[in-house]
Amino acid sequence: MSNSWLFPGYPPQGAATDERYTPAWVFHGLDLAFDLDPASPVDGGDCVPARRKLTSADDGLTAPWDGLVWLNPPFSNLKTWANRMVAHRCGVFLGPVANGAWVQTVVGAADLLWLCRDIAFCHPVHGGRHCSMPLFFAAFGPSATAGLGRLAGCGRHEGTLLARVSVNDQLELPL
Repeated sequence: MSNSWLFPGYPPQGAATDERYTPAWVFHGLDLAFDLDPASPVDGGDCVPARRKLTSADDGLTAPWDGLVWLNPPFSNLKTWANRMVAHRCGVFLGPVANGAWVQTVVGAADLLWLCRDIAFCHPVHGGRHCSMPLFFAAFGPSATAGLGRLAGCGRHEGTLLARVSVNDQLELPL
C-alpha cells in the first residue's frame, strides 16, 4: 500500500533512508522562523519554516551556518551534527535520547531541554512511524529558548521541560 496520498507531490524514498521529517505541529508550537535548516531532505517535502535549506548535496554539515538554525539531523550521524550545533549555539536541535557522549555534550551546552516520548515523524515512506526511543529538543539562545517553551507548553505532546540552573540561583533540594 502506498503512502503517497499522505504527501502528494513528493516521491517516496527508499526504505533504507534515515530521513524523518518533523511534523508541522512542532513548528506551529515553536512559532519561529529559522534562518537555516542544514539537514533538509534532497527531494523537499518537509515543512521546516527556514529561509535557507541545505541538503546532503550541499553538505550542510560543513557549509557556513548563520542565524537561527533548525536541526533534525540524520540519526545515522548524530555525533557530528550535534557537535556542530553546540559550536553554533543558536537554534533548536531534535534528537533521540541515546547512550552516547554527544548527548551529554548537547545537554551540557543547551539553554533549555524538552524531554518527550517519541513522535510520529512524517515521510512519504515512513509517515507515522516513531523512532522507538524517547526524543529531546535542545534550545540554544534566547529566541530558540522562548520557542521551545511555547512548544512544550502548547499541550500537543507530553514531555518534561528542563531549564538550566545557574550556580548563582538558590536551589533547595530535599534531604
